[in-house]
Amino acid sequence: KTGSYFSDQWSEKPQNSCRSVGAIHQPQYGESMSRPIGEPKLEIDRKNPDGNFYLYVTEGGKSRELSTFTRDREKAELFRHEWCIGRSRPKVAPPPDAVLITDVLNYYMVKRLPKVKAPKRIQEAVKAMLPFWENRYLSDITEDTCDEYVEKRDRAVETVRRELGVLGSAVKRYKKDGYVSQLVSVYRPESEDGRIRWLEPKEFIQLVKAARRLKGASEHLPLFIAIGALTGQRKEAILSLTWNDVDLERGHIDWNPIDRRRTKKKRPRTAIPKRLVKYLQRRRAQHPDDTHVITYRGAAVADVKGSFHRAVVASGIPTDGYDRVMPHTLRHTCATWLMQKGVDKNEACAFLGMTIRTLERHYEHHHPDYQKGARDAF
Repeated sequence: KTGSYFSDQWSEKPQNSCRSVGAIHQPQYGESMSRPIGEPKLEIDRKNPDGNFYLYVTEGGKSRELSTFTRDREKAELFRHEWCIGRSRPKVAPPPDAVLITDVLNYYMVKRLPKVKAPKRIQEAVKAMLPFWENRYLSDITEDTCDEYVEKRDRAVETVRRELGVLGSAVKRYKKDGYVSQLVSVYRPESEDGRIRWLEPKEFIQLVKAARRLKGASEHLPLFIAIGALTGQRKEAILSLTWNDVDLERGHIDWNPIDRRRTKKKRPRTAIPKRLVKYLQRRRAQHPDDTHVITYRGAAVADVKGSFHRAVVASGIPTDGYDRVMPHTLRHTCATWLMQKGVDKNEACAFLGMTIRTLERHYEHHHPDYQKGARDAF
C-alpha cells in the first residue's frame, strides 16, 4: 500500500476493472520500451557514507547513479517516486476517454500534497468527489456532469466550487506533464456574493470581555482577537507569528519572514496599530521566554477554533445565518473599519495584504466617499 494517501480506498483487485485511488498507476496507452529498466535502489552515496541519498539504476545492462540532493529519507523517497512516475510517461499521450478521473486525482495528490502548506484541504476535497467521479473518465467531465455533481453534493456553493477547483487543477497538471492528449474544462458554479459579517465596535468589546472570562483561554484568546481585528491578518498568520517577526521598537510586524514557505495568500509587512502596541508590550513582559506571540503554557497554540466559538456564544453576539462569527470575521472587521475611517484604498490593501479588486468588491461601499460624485450630483 505504498504511495497511498487514501489507504481505506486502496484495493489489490479493484472491482469493475477500475483502479481506485490509492495505488499509483500511470496509463500505458501507446507506451513502448525497448529495454527493461530495473527497480531503482535508494541508498546513501556508496562512495561517501556522509553524502546524500542516490538512486542506482540499471537499464539495458548499464548502471548509472542519480543524486537526490538530500540526506532526508522522506525527501529522497519522494524524489525516487517522482522519478519513477516520469520514467513511465507514455510516448503517446492517451485521449481523455482512456484516462480515469481517479488516476488523475491520485497523481495530483502525489505531486502536490508534499509541496502545499495545508494538504488536508486537497485531501478532503478529493474524498468528497470520489463517490461521484469514480469509474468515470476525463471525457465524462462536461458542464452537465458538473452541474449534476453540484446538485448531488448538496453543499454550500463555495464548498463545491473549491472541490471542483481541485479537480480542475488536477486535470491541468496531468495535461501539463504529458499524461493526456487534450485538456478538459471543469465547470464551476458562479460564486455567491453573500453579506459579509463584520463586528460592530460594541460587539468586538463584548467578544474580548467574554474571551477574558473563558477558562483555559483567558490569556491568549483576547490577544488573538485584538491582533485579528486590528491587523486584519488570517488565523494561520497570527498563530504562527513569532516575536522575531515583531519589532516593537520600530513599530512593525513582518508577517512573511524569509524562512517561511510562500503561498498564494500574500502576507505583508505592516505598521503596528497604536491600540495594539500596549497588548503586545504587556504580553511580551508577562512571557519573555515564549517564542510565539500566541501561546498557552509556553507552547504555540495550534488552533483557536473551539475556544473562539465558546467565546462567541458566551458574548451573546447574534450568530444565526449570515451573522455567524468565526476567526476570519476579524479580517472582515478590520477591512470594514478601515473603509469606514476613510483610509485610502491602496494603503488599506497594503496593510491587509489584499488585492484592490477584493477590497473594492467586498468593502469599498463602507467608505465615506463611496459613489460620492453620483451621490452629490442630485
